[in-house]
Amino acid sequence: MEKTTFIQTYLLTFAFCIAVTIALIILINKGLRKFFENLSQDNDIANFFVKLTNIIILLGGIGAALKSGYQTDEKSNWLTLIWDSAAQAQESLGRLFLTLMILAVTFFILHLIARRISK
Repeated sequence: MEKTTFIQTYLLTFAFCIAVTIALIILINKGLRKFFENLSQDNDIANFFVKLTNIIILLGGIGAALKSGYQTDEKSNWLTLIWDSAAQAQESLGRLFLTLMILAVTFFILHLIARRISK
């Protein structure tokens, strides 16, 4: 196989992983904004934490999307290329899931603390 085939596949999978990351940020952005507005009672602080959370998710997605484990030796074929591409997408989705779970637990704890303080 030619080296350009591997580069094209890598770039296509990278673009897919980034698109999923950005779509995820768009999906949760409204809820994050409401959560932080209710938690902090200040729009500037809420905007800061929304942007910070978006950056954390974006960096997690980009970091995993950059993973490259492509086999480019003589034994590589279309099957290994597909498996390597799927592994790259799986790494990105797994890292996004882990990042979101950590953020969800953190936000839940913050919510419980805020409820306890307000009582």
